[in-house]
Amino acid sequence: MSADWDEIKRLAADFQKAQLTSTLQRLSERNCVEIVTLLLEKNLLEAFFTNDGKEYITPDQLEREVQDELYVNGGRINLVEVSKTLNVDLSRIEEIALRISETDPEIHFMLGQLINEQYITHIAEEVNEKLSQKGEITVSDLTQLFDLPSDFLQHGVMEKHLGKIIRGRQDTSNPRVFFTQSYIQRCKAKIRGALKAITRPTNVATILQQINVQEKTFHSLFDEIAPAGQVTSKQANAQYIPHIYTKMQADWVNSFYKQNGFLEYEGVNKLGVSDAKQFIRKQFPNEDILYLKRCAIGSKIIDLTVLSSLNECSATKSYVDLSSILPSNMSEEDVEEIFETIMARKNATPGNFVFLQSIVFSQQYLNDLIQPCHEMAKSKAKTAVESGIYQQYLAEKQLSGKSSTAQDYDDESKSDKREERRKKAATGKAGGGSQGRETKTKSTKKHQRGRANVADSDDEQETRAGAGKKGSKSFELVKLEDIVNIISKTLEDEGLEYLSDTIAALYHSQLNQTALATAQELFEATPQTNRRQTHAAIQERINTLLVDLRLYEKGLKLLPVDVQSQLIKYLLKSLGNDICNELTAYIASECNLTMKTTNLNVDQRNKIAQECDAEYKTVLLEINKALNKTIDDFVVATEGVLKACSMIIKKVDKKKDRQLILQHKEKLLQQLQETVEPALVLHLTALILFTTITGCIIHASGKFVSQILAHIRPSLSNDRNEQLMQYHDLVLQLLQAKEDSDEAKIMNERLHSLQGAIKDLAGSYEKPGTIKAE
Repeated sequence: MSADWDEIKRLAADFQKAQLTSTLQRLSERNCVEIVTLLLEKNLLEAFFTNDGKEYITPDQLEREVQDELYVNGGRINLVEVSKTLNVDLSRIEEIALRISETDPEIHFMLGQLINEQYITHIAEEVNEKLSQKGEITVSDLTQLFDLPSDFLQHGVMEKHLGKIIRGRQDTSNPRVFFTQSYIQRCKAKIRGALKAITRPTNVATILQQINVQEKTFHSLFDEIAPAGQVTSKQANAQYIPHIYTKMQADWVNSFYKQNGFLEYEGVNKLGVSDAKQFIRKQFPNEDILYLKRCAIGSKIIDLTVLSSLNECSATKSYVDLSSILPSNMSEEDVEEIFETIMARKNATPGNFVFLQSIVFSQQYLNDLIQPCHEMAKSKAKTAVESGIYQQYLAEKQLSGKSSTAQDYDDESKSDKREERRKKAATGKAGGGSQGRETKTKSTKKHQRGRANVADSDDEQETRAGAGKKGSKSFELVKLEDIVNIISKTLEDEGLEYLSDTIAALYHSQLNQTALATAQELFEATPQTNRRQTHAAIQERINTLLVDLRLYEKGLKLLPVDVQSQLIKYLLKSLGNDICNELTAYIASECNLTMKTTNLNVDQRNKIAQECDAEYKTVLLEINKALNKTIDDFVVATEGVLKACSMIIKKVDKKKDRQLILQHKEKLLQQLQETVEPALVLHLTALILFTTITGCIIHASGKFVSQILAHIRPSLSNDRNEQLMQYHDLVLQLLQAKEDSDEAKIMNERLHSLQGAIKDLAGSYEKPGTIKAE
């Protein structure tokens, strides 16, 4: 024990001596820096420089100081502030913060900050306090409040401490929303009270403004409340419709229908129903209801009133006023629609009835009413023919380029759709049936029975205007006033004189046609008729030939110039020669000259021209000379002959060119199918392909086939060109071979084997880019 004490005394003396002894060797500051730098380079020492470079700090010491700062700041620090406080580079601080968060699970590193569990607990306590105050809170609100990531707040704070520190519930439909049970109960009470007080459709937005509840909360709690109503949707413009309002609508519709037997859509719409038809169908699923444009009417009214009245009207050959047996608040349009629908649904015969301004006439009644007008029409026709008025009409019609007979006009009127539409607009809707027709007209004014001198309605004025236009187009032998004068007396006795013009317009066209047909029959019985018909027929044929000449000229202009001149000569010698023969034969007949044949040459026509009257001689000689000139010269010469013969050249209607070209092509195709002669098959095929490719027709003889094939060659594929040229070469070889030789027989066999493919090519080829009509 004493030895140990002595040792201690000796060490204390050595220590005191060392302290009192002065340093023999001291290190400078520079030497210290160099030593530390060398240690750092050799990784014998780990330390960080401070920002000013005057101090060193080890990672462990820096970690302890960062944790001290975290503790001092209440569990949350910003690394930028720590870097300034500790005078260490931010990157070093971030490395240490990352190491701390990795080693200590209770410390979190996010958004350049360190947060420990103490601070998270503090956040949970603060959230619980705010939740108890507001009743509802969202993660987005917390993100703005605490400046932390929403996922961290939801999972690391809210869900972790829910039911422990945070007293509330998480919304199942939206996990980012948290609320208290008392808040939900308050919202339910507000919503329930507001909905019970509503008696008419109200926007959900308006309800939410009054009760201060969020829209998503309203929709999520709506089904739990089980209110006496329904919400139309979950959109922004949704409405809440209480059941009492729906019941009021249904009660009103049921009551009105039982009392009146019909429902107006406008009245139902005023109840707040958007689709009146659909609403009525739901209310009366087992009722047989007729749905019209403006109203829905029950079948009982139709069966008990309308149908029985129509049957009586047909049996007694009289008329019935439907407005007097239907509800008084129905408009004329409603009555008309009911009549038309009944005719369609009950399989009635619409031709037995005519509807005019809510009055239904039996067709037999109108036939009896109009019967005296037929005699008047025949009398008018006879007077027109005897006075020469009808003949003057025919002459004027001929000069205006129209057909020369009243029968032609009758045929045109049947096929002219525009005339039918004009007729319908003026007189109404024509129906089927062999004994009459169903007709409707609009009424602009409700007329009183027994009134005299009633002004014309708008439609009657349109009828008069339409009749005037028709008269200017054809010839009006029977005037509208003539029919009115005959039928007005009978109608006036019935109190229906205000319908005189309407009924007259209904039969005006028919009676005028009867008069024109009668006048035509009387006119055709006159001696000069046959001569006039010949004049018209020749004029029509010449005009047809001139149209063909114009179309052929258009087609030949597509070929080379040297070929054009040859085709023009051929065209004039063929088609032009026919025109000259037609006109020469007609003029010879007019001058009472005898012709042995109608197939004349130039010299024969010149000889006949010398014997004709002076007015025909010059124009005939001129048209013969024009055969050796251009097509334009020939057309001018032809116009001169037609003028001398009192004939008219019709105006060019280019709209019909396509139709004429298609007809010409069809004739060529038909002729192609009927022929088997190889040369003619090749000729027709070339003409058909030229028409299909160019859209023009051409008049050419067989010697021009090669030029035509050369023109269409670029538009055909190589296979088709080879096929055509093979057939073409075989035809040439056949023409050059002897008729009965073996070579000719071989050529014929090969040509017949190829003939089907050539015909199919002509018939099936379509120009690229076109759609073949079905």
